[in-house]
Formats: sequence, C-alpha cells, structure tokens
Amino acid sequence: MIINHITASVPLLYLAVALLIPFILSFRFAGGFSFDALVDNSSKIKFTIYQAFLSSVLTALLGIPGAYLVGRTKIHPVIKKVFRIMSSIPFVLPGITMAIGFFLVFGNRGLYLQLLRLLGFDVRILYTFTAVLLGHVFYNFPLFIRIVGEAWENMDGYLIEAAKIDGASKWQVFSKVEVPVLLPAILRAFFLTYIYTFTSFSVVLILGGIKYSTLEVAIYMYSRITFDFKAASTLMLFQLLFISIIGFFTSVKRERFEKHHYRHLEKFPLWGYFFFVVSTLLIFVPLIYSALSGFLDYYGKFSLTNFKMLFSEDLEYLAGTDLKSMIFYTFIIALSSSLISVVITMFAGYYSSKGKRLYYLVLIPAAMSSVTIAFSYVFINIPVLLKLIIVHSLINLPIVFGIIETGWRNIPQSIIDAAKVDGASTMKWVSKIAVPMMRNYIFTAFVYSFTISVGETSGTLTLAEPPITTFSAVVFRLMSSRNTEIAMALNTFYFAFVVSLFIIIEILRKEEHA
Repeated sequence: MIINHITASVPLLYLAVALLIPFILSFRFAGGFSFDALVDNSSKIKFTIYQAFLSSVLTALLGIPGAYLVGRTKIHPVIKKVFRIMSSIPFVLPGITMAIGFFLVFGNRGLYLQLLRLLGFDVRILYTFTAVLLGHVFYNFPLFIRIVGEAWENMDGYLIEAAKIDGASKWQVFSKVEVPVLLPAILRAFFLTYIYTFTSFSVVLILGGIKYSTLEVAIYMYSRITFDFKAASTLMLFQLLFISIIGFFTSVKRERFEKHHYRHLEKFPLWGYFFFVVSTLLIFVPLIYSALSGFLDYYGKFSLTNFKMLFSEDLEYLAGTDLKSMIFYTFIIALSSSLISVVITMFAGYYSSKGKRLYYLVLIPAAMSSVTIAFSYVFINIPVLLKLIIVHSLINLPIVFGIIETGWRNIPQSIIDAAKVDGASTMKWVSKIAVPMMRNYIFTAFVYSFTISVGETSGTLTLAEPPITTFSAVVFRLMSSRNTEIAMALNTFYFAFVVSLFIIIEILRKEEHA
C-alpha cells in the first residue's frame, strides 16, 4: 500500500517541483506583468495569431485529402507504408532540419527557383510570408495524415454502405456520415497544428527572417538578447493563456474507435495522382534534399567539403564547441531526459488508464512552448546541464505519455488481477508482466523522446551555454550566421540517425501486429 502511494505521487510531485514552482518563481524574479509589453508587441501578437490560423487552414487543405487517400482508397500496401513513413519523418525532425531542406529547394539558388528562372519567371520565395506558410505546411502536414488518416481507416464500413443503400449521394455520405465521425480527429489535428505554428521558432527565423517574428521568437529575444525579463514573462503568460483558451474551446472528446474488420474502400481517384505529385514537390523533394544536404556544396553540386569542414577546427570557432563535446552533451541530455520521461509516464500512464484523470496533468507542458518552459529556469541557480535535462524531459512528457498510456490500456486487467491473487508484489508484476508486454510501447516512446530531445531548438537556445549545447542549437547558430556547410553536414548525420530509428519502430510494429 505504501509503495502504491509513493508511485501515485511521483508524477504529480515531479510536475510540481520541475514545472509549477520554477514557472511561478520566474514571474517573481522577472518583475511581474507589464501591460506596456503587450502594447509594444501588439503587431507580433496579431501576426502570430493570423499566421498560425492561415498555416493551419492550408495544412488542413493539403492534409485531409492525403488522409482520405491513405485511409479510404484502394492503394498498394507498400505505397501506403512508404507514404506513411515519409509523411511521419517531418514531424519528428526538428524545425531547423526541415528548414534546411526547404532552403535548398526554395532558396535563391534552390532547385525550384532555378527551374522557374529557366522558364522566364524571376520570383523570390525565401524570406517572405509565403515561405513561412509553405514551411509550416511542409512541417505539419504529417499530423493530418496520421490523425485523420487513422480515423478514416478505422471507420465502420457498414455505416457508409447503409447510407448508400438509403440512396445517399457521395456528397451526402461524406457530409452526413463521414464528417461527423471524423470531426474530433480533424479538430484535434487542426488544434495541434495551430499550437505548433503559433509557437514556431526555427521555421520562422530561417525561412522568414526577423521581420516575421512570432511571440516565441520575441520571448527568446527578450530573455537572451535584450535581457528584458519583464517583457519576456508577460508575453510568455499571454501565450500560455491564449493557447489554453483556444484548447478549451476547441477540445472535443476523443472517441476510442474499435478497428472494424470491414472497411469500405473506394477506387483510387484520378485526382489522387495529382495530389501525390503536389505533395512530392512540396513535401518529399525538400525532405530528400534535407537528407542529402551534407553532400551538396554552395552551388548544389556533389561534394564532401561540408564533412571536411565538420571535422576541422571551424566548428569550434563558429559554434563555440567541438564535435566530441556536442555529441557527448546531446547524447547525455537526450538519454537522461528520455529515461526520466518514460519513468514518470509509466506511473502516470498506469493510473490514468485506470480512470484517474488527475494524471492527465502530465499533458500540461503541451500547452506551454519550449521557450516558456526553459525561461522558468533562467533564474534558477543549478548547473546548465541539469536545467537542459529537466526542460527536455518536460517537453517530451506529453507525447511519451500518450504512447505509454496506450500500452497500459492494452494490458488486460484480468492478467494483472491474476498476478496479484497469486501474491505477486507490485514490483514483481510490473517487472515480470507489464514491462515485457509493453516493451514495444516503451521502446517507441523512448525513441520519440530521444529524437525530439536531440532536435529541440528554442528551449535549448534559451539556456545553453557553450560548450554545453546540443546538435540542434549548433545547427541553428550555424544557419543563422549563414555558415551552412557545417550545418548541412550535421543535418545529414542526424537525418540518417532518425530514419534508422523509425525503420526499427516500423519493424517492431509489424512484428506486434503479426
């Protein structure tokens, strides 16, 4: 009984100590709320709200048709698998990595602009509002494919058949049957996209420049560049309240759909081929260029110069750290924060799966941006390495919790009850039954957490002090100072690492379903 009380208190205690207390103290040390800061930054506030909405709408317009093709049409399983993997990669890669691919394709020397110039069109995309919007669509498109596509895939085919038998047209089937069922998934994908674009950092700065700064960028600038902590804390509070209010009014009950054996699949439409061409040009070509960026020189030709510069002394001169230190600290921070996130969510996931909604509090960091969480530690006098580990663990909590809780829910309660009847202690049935049955969920959660931690940029930049820094922070500094060669070499290494991990996840998922 004592052990149960201890394990039940661990997630809540960690949230209180690691998140709530530092967050409250940061306002006290920063000097409180400043209405003038809101007035001075009113243009940034309006722009952030507007661009997030427009980005989300455009992402939905591209993502929903893609979700339909994946979830409701007769498409070859191999093509579907490749499309799912390719469309998932942008979401787990850091914004700076995706920005590099976009930079190489849509930049002034990029592939598309060179082709347009050959056709007689002299256009400029980079450092414009269009670039920001396209970058956000590029980055968040996978959310709709995953969330809405899976909801469409799990829809009961008999509902559609019954509507057709009753004489409903295709439009009536879609508007009266499918949309009401899909609405929770669509709203969830739209809200997540809105949050990610509202708190956009790397994509905005690299593709749009300082002219198109969001609130997230402003908070970072005030806390790290101008040291106006009062303005930073004011904007941080406004951003948190705004996201929370939007989340409250757009929240819908998430239905747990049972997978049906009968799925109504339509013939692959002709417009689907056009969609694949557009999505390939907008999403997958920049993705491939990002992966190969390390092998491209300034003029887009094959070269190994970038890797030679990476292993030279140029990196330490430009980024304030050498390659060994960067790899070491990136690995330590990602490993430590991922272990903390998995352990905390193992406790929280167990109790929430038993109906104790209090443990959904671990989702609070999802309503807070990375800079907001990191700013809470600016005034706390502990080692920078420890700050980064804690901040990364908090950033990772929501997504890790979602995966781990699903694992707990898939363990039949009868098995746990039988183990308890046989006299198994809590530690024994967890180690001998729960962990083995959840091993794929735990591994997947760890990989997601590790990958997100390695790619986390804005929160790391807020706290990092060279030589204690990470991959993403170094790449961002190099790209910001236009030292793209080393940044692209690092990016290629990271891309290969992420793809390898997600291929392993797909293999494990296939074995589990088999």
